[in-house]
Amino acid sequence: MGKYDTVENQIPIVDDWTPNADDIIFTNRKDLIIAPIYMIYHMEDAANSINMFSIKPKKSYNSDLLRDHTCHYLNYFEKFFDPEKEYLTNIAYLKFMVDNFNDYNMQNLIYDLNRYILQPSIYGKIDRMVERNYSLVLMYKSRNNPQLQYTDHHAKVLMTISIAMNMIIPIITHFAYKHKIGDIDEYLLDYYDYILYAPQFHDVDIAAKLYETSVSNVSRNVKNNPIIWSMQDIRGKDMVTHSEGAVRNIIINIIPKYTFSQNMISLNYTSIQKSNKFQITDIQYEFNYIPLSSSRREGEDNASDFDRFEANLTKADESLYLQNEINYQYSMRKIEDKFGPFDPKEVAFYRKELTDENHEIINNFQKQLIFNLFYKYFGDTTSINAINGDDYIKLMIAARKMLKDNMLAILPYVVSSKVNKVVSRKNLNKKELLEMEADQNYPLVVEKYKNQKVLHQILGTIATIITSSFTAIDYHDKELNGLPIHIDSKFIIKETLLYVLLI
Repeated sequence: MGKYDTVENQIPIVDDWTPNADDIIFTNRKDLIIAPIYMIYHMEDAANSINMFSIKPKKSYNSDLLRDHTCHYLNYFEKFFDPEKEYLTNIAYLKFMVDNFNDYNMQNLIYDLNRYILQPSIYGKIDRMVERNYSLVLMYKSRNNPQLQYTDHHAKVLMTISIAMNMIIPIITHFAYKHKIGDIDEYLLDYYDYILYAPQFHDVDIAAKLYETSVSNVSRNVKNNPIIWSMQDIRGKDMVTHSEGAVRNIIINIIPKYTFSQNMISLNYTSIQKSNKFQITDIQYEFNYIPLSSSRREGEDNASDFDRFEANLTKADESLYLQNEINYQYSMRKIEDKFGPFDPKEVAFYRKELTDENHEIINNFQKQLIFNLFYKYFGDTTSINAINGDDYIKLMIAARKMLKDNMLAILPYVVSSKVNKVVSRKNLNKKELLEMEADQNYPLVVEKYKNQKVLHQILGTIATIITSSFTAIDYHDKELNGLPIHIDSKFIIKETLLYVLLI
């Protein structure tokens, strides 16, 4: 038994950890990650710019989701694995150098990152964090190509790389902001190479492994869609260049988002499949050429999640598409008759609130909560995906009305809220589980579904609502509008069980 084993087995899992106020070192707001660096240098002004790391140059890093994730993982690391604050002290030094010396160039920063952050002492602490939190058991084996086989060791290496990236993101994006770096992706890759090929990972070439995985998946896609791939020359794409692009996307945009509660191997695989879909197979040709999410240039607005959502049912089978479209329109009329009429001003108000600060209209977790209530009106789980933005907002308002009419108090506001942060959890703690099993509606839910998998999904829904963050949207009560929704676990358990019985 190692000297840390006994103590670290008592440390909470990072994705379930709720920090106390004095555990929060790194915080964030739009464009910024903030740390109390002024204390390291014994400054008096807590609002000093020395505390602020700009995340603005990389658009995908400036999302609420990734800023929150980075801060949460860094706070956890500092609390449990770096109590002497080696990382905070060293990142403070780098911030001081970047802010105060104009001749402190990229090569200087790379040298200092490897000296102070990407070095054995910090990596040793990251390794301990990974060992405490890693829980996957990877069983997949490839008989034809061992390079496609992923073991738990590979997954741990990927998690270590992810945490190391989270550690350097604040300072390298801040440097990019100060020096007005243009090609941000190439710039980031220059730093990430020092992580991917670090001496700590000498026994595995993770970049080559990602490339082999990408090539394998792209090859299958080429085999299944030969005509579409034969038309890619005009874009300067072939199997090799597209595979390389998919790997670049994983390294730059996917790995920094890893959490221990996800299967990162599956996440990479899904990313490659989406690259195939949004850059090759689902792009229309001829007169309707509109690439969905194919741009890699940071300065351009990629197609939003909502744009892709509206495009879901544009399939090769036009008769099926038309059938779904007609069913959707008929079903929406039924919903309007039952829950409407919907005031256009209220719909516009919701759209404004939902899209404030570049938020997307649709949050996938909230969307599922809403859709569950209306699948029965559509008669299937497909045609509902043909709705447009205004109709989605109408479903949101209708869901709120339905839940209020059934005497629910918190969930009506959750389903019609602006989602600030979704923290995915799969399980309840012991106290919450006992509360759920003691609820009078729990036996009714068990009897209704008689399916253990569904019960686990319900558990995950309750747990995720409890740990997530929502802001109320209320067209009729302006004092309530914009306030954070207080999530009481006892009420959420009770109301979610009632919600499930309404489905």
